[in-house]
Amino acid sequence: MIHKSYTSLLKEIIAITTANIRQILTIHLLYTAIGSIIFVPLTAFAGRLLLRLSGKQMLSDFDIAWFILSPAGITALLIFSSLTITILVFEQTSLMALIYCDMHKRHLSTMSALRFSATHAKTIFFFAMRLVLRVLCISLPFLALCAVIYWFLLTEYDINYYLSVKPPVFLLSAASIICILLVMLALLIKKLFSWSLTIPLILFTKSTATTVFATSKQQIEGYRKMLLLSLTSWLLLTLCFGGLLLAALQFSASLLAPLFIGSIALLLPFIGLFLLLLSITNFCITTISSGSFASLILIFFNDTGSSLPTDLGTEHKLKGFLKTPVLIALLLFLSIAAVLWSVQLIQDIKTVQDVQIIAHRGAAGKAPENTMAAIQQAIDDHTDWIEIDVQESIDGKIMVIHDSDFMKLAGVNLKVWDATYKDTGTIDIGSWFDKNFSTERTPLLSEVLETARGKAKVLIELKYYGHAQELEKRVAKIVEQEDMVEHVAIMSLKLDGIDTFHALRPEWRTGLLTTKTIGNVSSLKVNFMAINMAAAKPTFIKSIHAMQKDIYVWTVNDRLSMFRMIAAGVDGIITDEPELGVAVRKEYLEMSPVERLILRASVFLDKPLPENSYRDNSP
Repeated sequence: MIHKSYTSLLKEIIAITTANIRQILTIHLLYTAIGSIIFVPLTAFAGRLLLRLSGKQMLSDFDIAWFILSPAGITALLIFSSLTITILVFEQTSLMALIYCDMHKRHLSTMSALRFSATHAKTIFFFAMRLVLRVLCISLPFLALCAVIYWFLLTEYDINYYLSVKPPVFLLSAASIICILLVMLALLIKKLFSWSLTIPLILFTKSTATTVFATSKQQIEGYRKMLLLSLTSWLLLTLCFGGLLLAALQFSASLLAPLFIGSIALLLPFIGLFLLLLSITNFCITTISSGSFASLILIFFNDTGSSLPTDLGTEHKLKGFLKTPVLIALLLFLSIAAVLWSVQLIQDIKTVQDVQIIAHRGAAGKAPENTMAAIQQAIDDHTDWIEIDVQESIDGKIMVIHDSDFMKLAGVNLKVWDATYKDTGTIDIGSWFDKNFSTERTPLLSEVLETARGKAKVLIELKYYGHAQELEKRVAKIVEQEDMVEHVAIMSLKLDGIDTFHALRPEWRTGLLTTKTIGNVSSLKVNFMAINMAAAKPTFIKSIHAMQKDIYVWTVNDRLSMFRMIAAGVDGIITDEPELGVAVRKEYLEMSPVERLILRASVFLDKPLPENSYRDNSP
């Protein structure tokens, strides 16, 4: 039974953590390095192995969602979670070995603490696997219930209608799902709390992976309130202090960065200082939180009267990869890799960047999306491309519309595949934007192509909602009839649809629209990838270019983000503000290489908020 007051317990945690802070910092640094060099490649290998089980070369957005729900996907999720938890448990093992010895007045060097973790590697991994399985068993019924609510209440209309209009059924469903998730979270917290002592039990006693959870629950009886208060306080302090510190740092940088764009002498040291402060702050927060958590758990574990293992507190001659020179060489290797990456960053800067400006659903920032008014506005703004969405109507017409129905645009409960072209002639799809657009109606693909011919190219996104009959054939025929083959590109979220179109017209320019991908992108028979701006990391852009494919980003609507994406090397910017995009491109081309390098480095800053609000930022 613990007899300490909360105040004395807090003082003891601070004292233990402070006394061992140097070794805690060293251990955290070493595990950061070792984790990067071992576990990241291992995780990637596991992902590729399980991808092969899916029978496909690559998975994109919707495919990934279905893959995750498949047996192979659940297996992948289990292994990835286990690996992640294993990395965390490995570090906690070394920290607990170090702190446990300190509490019992024995010395344990940093290297011996690392060796202790290595000798328990198998036990740690199987413990992590069991922990993940238990969490899944608790979570899955609640998640399944959320899925049922979504299926029965939020699938009648297009999801963009629910997200934009937020009707009562959406609010009811959202409230129900939130309540279910809160109950799930409460149950998980309760279980995790009862498993608080599992790590020291499995490391320092004869408890096994099968009995350690029950043993932990039994041993915390008698001081449950104190432990709950302590863990809650630790969690709140860690999240609040760390989160606020990082958020303040990034917010300040995002707020100040645009002020320095015109001054190279000021912007360069500003960005460098920000990156340095961000790295140091994040490292210190995670170090202190890891060390204090280990101290907290071991204080309670020690007060249960458990005896110290005999193999702790003595120095061991280290072998293999744990020798000090090897560890130093590892850190040196990572440092050299960071320098080489920085050099590569400079070499990748393009002196000339012919980025294409692509008007998202027309100039959707100035006119209602996918209307002739938005198309004409994009042309007036001198865009290079106009991006539109197309679907089939019941009478075989190719309609230019994004959603599966007219609920978001007009409040009309009519599916596109149930409508005829004549039906849509009475549906006002412009007044929601402004009453001046009340005459706008859903255009045909042929109308858009006729208007754009000779003025802008057209990027056609094929929309699949499970009712397409001959979408690919009809689109190809219309493009050929309008003599726009050389000025059109085709893309879709659905990889199978792109493959079908490629089989019909193998010489046409095609692309995959995606936010996440898994697998061998180089095997895709596409000319370009269109990705979310958040996924447009320099390494990913470079890898796509190495495959001789172009890369477009969506939806980029603010000036600084446009600058950053151009500097990062993208080939096209999909934006609701094509006029702004054209102006930013012109300004970028007038910049010096040094200015471009600084803008490229600014991709580490948070994306600033656009000046305008947009109803729908989906692709």
